[in-house]
Amino acid sequence: MSIARITKGQLSSKEAGEEQSQGYTQNAPSEFPQASQMIGLRISDDTIMAVTIYPDEDAMKDADAAREKRLDTNKDNRVSVETFVGHVTLNHQN
Repeated sequence: MSIARITKGQLSSKEAGEEQSQGYTQNAPSEFPQASQMIGLRISDDTIMAVTIYPDEDAMKDADAAREKRLDTNKDNRVSVETFVGHVTLNHQN
């Protein structure tokens, strides 16, 4: 069963949010080859969210080192990070 990891980050400024969002957009696809789907969201000027779907828990665990490295980028401008993990019950695409 697919599993999703959702990470919400609040940055200290609009500029830090932009930098983090751009870095994720440019680099995450190659940093997380285990992911079957990735969605990056800009919730507000200083808040971003990433939704990553993996085929299973093992694939998600294999991505943990890359996740830690990604979280370390721009960490001096980070206010908070929240992470949620759950099994995917719907993944509808048109």
